[in-house]
Amino acid sequence: MMFRKVETPGGGVARNLYAGTLAVGLLIVLAAGLPGHMTTDSVIQLAEGRAGEQQSFNPAFMSWLLGRFDSLLSGTALFVAFSVALLFGALAALPRLAGRVHVLAAPVLALVILSPQVLIYQGAVWKDVFFANSAIAGTVLLAISAERGALRGAGLAAWVSGLVLLVVAALVRQNGVLALGAAALAFGLAAGFRHSWRRGLGATAAVLTAGLVLFLAVGLVMTRVMPSTSPQAAGAGLRVIQHFDLVGVAARDPNASFAPLEAADPRAAATLRSLAPQGYNPERVDTIGNAPGLGETLWQTPEGAVARTWTHVAITEFPDYAAHRLEVFRQAFLTPDLLACLPVTTGVQGPEAVLEELGMPSRQDRRDRELYNYATWFFDTPVLSHLTYALLSLGVMVALVLRGRPSDWVMAGLQAGALAFAGSFLVIALACDYRYLYFLDLAALFGLVHLALDPPWAAIRRRFQT
Repeated sequence: MMFRKVETPGGGVARNLYAGTLAVGLLIVLAAGLPGHMTTDSVIQLAEGRAGEQQSFNPAFMSWLLGRFDSLLSGTALFVAFSVALLFGALAALPRLAGRVHVLAAPVLALVILSPQVLIYQGAVWKDVFFANSAIAGTVLLAISAERGALRGAGLAAWVSGLVLLVVAALVRQNGVLALGAAALAFGLAAGFRHSWRRGLGATAAVLTAGLVLFLAVGLVMTRVMPSTSPQAAGAGLRVIQHFDLVGVAARDPNASFAPLEAADPRAAATLRSLAPQGYNPERVDTIGNAPGLGETLWQTPEGAVARTWTHVAITEFPDYAAHRLEVFRQAFLTPDLLACLPVTTGVQGPEAVLEELGMPSRQDRRDRELYNYATWFFDTPVLSHLTYALLSLGVMVALVLRGRPSDWVMAGLQAGALAFAGSFLVIALACDYRYLYFLDLAALFGLVHLALDPPWAAIRRRFQT
């Protein structure tokens, strides 16, 4: 099946309005974002990329990528421009899937561009933003390939490019592999409904196999081109999650069983029980530092003791573990205290020593302040609410499945991947920072634009009538 050429009322005018809105929006977003908004994570990752060494437990690929763009043009402006281009390139490709442009498309696109999630967040030098852009662009390319119906010529080029971008997304965000898995399954469903289920299974297996092989190969290369200066860095992220969970359970029930830790290090177990209430806050793991000696004690336990204790607690103290995890997820997903969850950032902030090493001063100029003030208009509204976008994402996914084009299945997979990604924070969340679930927001907004280009009302009505 080739792309549909049917036009809606407005025809070429609607298409030109969409293209014009996209072009003006791109200029506005670049003007608002360049040369980039940075926080401590961004600053450290840029320093790592420039030095060619991994010091934190952030994904090495993100630091390496920042370093490569920095080597071409000092700073983060080139990286931000590339990241923004991924999103706007995906938006520009959407009419190829719709085959038409409805008059609704331009106003909906304008509202999406003016949302804080695009206007401000796209300028942030965060792996969360780059991951979302890469996953969306990769999925759109797979959707184009699915609509082509054959892996040859342009269809093959779209398939390979989409696969690469989805692997890049997984490399910059640890749980981003869920987006790759969802896209692979959706691509297989599209092939299954179009051809046969045997072919659909083969299509899913091809995306998953090629994606995982490329992911592992690049990960292996990263260990050589970005060697870690800390032997513990590779497992530090998981260790921090385990610390947070143990402190959360101990704060809820000082009499909970920590048998493996009691056996390996009784002093550490006693410290955990006594200091956990002081160091626990479900909003973020950093508050463990408010209990002097608690964090240091947990890091100094015998090798394997924390992991064994965490497994023991997750099983034998499951009600307390689940209550802790649900509360942490509530903070991240519902952000009851939005200001505590850093809803937006502008300017450049970070460790002074690292900024000095980079030759990059702190920044909070007039434009940064005006952007932040603009964002405050949306505080405590549905515009800055992950729940809003979860519901929108579900609605978009249902509409796409009901319409049922080959590309619709793949684009529905984008929404499923975003929802699964958000759900993964039920077990891995360490803080409620708004950016962590940014992919969910952006995927839902992107899906809204996709539906506005070719509203599925008539197709859904016909499906229910038959």
